[in-house]
Amino acid sequence: MRIIAHKGLSGFYPENTMLAFKKCLNLNIYGIELDVQKTKDNQIVVIHDEKVDRTFNGTGYIKDMTLSELQSLNSNFKNYENNKDCKIPTLKEVLTLFKPTDFIINIELKNNKIKYKNLEEDVINLVKELKMERRVIISSFRMKSLNKVKDLCPKITRSYLISERLYKYRLKNMIFCKAIKNNSTYLSPNYIIADKKFINKCHRRDIKILCYTVNTIEEYEKLLKLKVDGIFTDFPNIFPAIKK
Repeated sequence: MRIIAHKGLSGFYPENTMLAFKKCLNLNIYGIELDVQKTKDNQIVVIHDEKVDRTFNGTGYIKDMTLSELQSLNSNFKNYENNKDCKIPTLKEVLTLFKPTDFIINIELKNNKIKYKNLEEDVINLVKELKMERRVIISSFRMKSLNKVKDLCPKITRSYLISERLYKYRLKNMIFCKAIKNNSTYLSPNYIIADKKFINKCHRRDIKILCYTVNTIEEYEKLLKLKVDGIFTDFPNIFPAIKK
């Protein structure tokens, strides 16, 4: 089972910060996951929400603030408000941190709510600049974005994120067909909706399953029995891991 640190070691440290990522460096895990948005001055930053309000001591949308303004904010995470490694990092900072390692970096394009102009191109250009095409997975809830990634750089691994809503309306076959057409390596459903029949169907077509967000041993053991290929977790240090 591949273990991927969801937003870094986010169960213990402020999510999507350099501190949360640095704390993963000595863990025997497959990789880390992060989220990217674009600033007012077209910088790619690592933060989950479209607004800063939940995780930092400010208010407003990422798209309406410059990198300098964003990096002047402090974390809302108790006891880490003044930690210099708990600012909003750029994607380049995080990729540079992990470049000397063998970690895989899962980059989620957060453009399902705000359609950032050229987000796919900008992310891919940075990945190419750092020569990390074989080290990243690009994921999105928008197949349109993954198709764009495929056109721009076919060798970059892609993962289609699946919402509970699609399962609710019994659109699993549509999801599967889209993943096949895109030649996606991974499908990433919420672990709650992962079922054996669908997992087996994907495996028969060489599509791997990465489930989010798994934070208990009980959930982990259930998915292990279902032969899920990997999980995203806020607590990567509590699970046994296979890096390959």
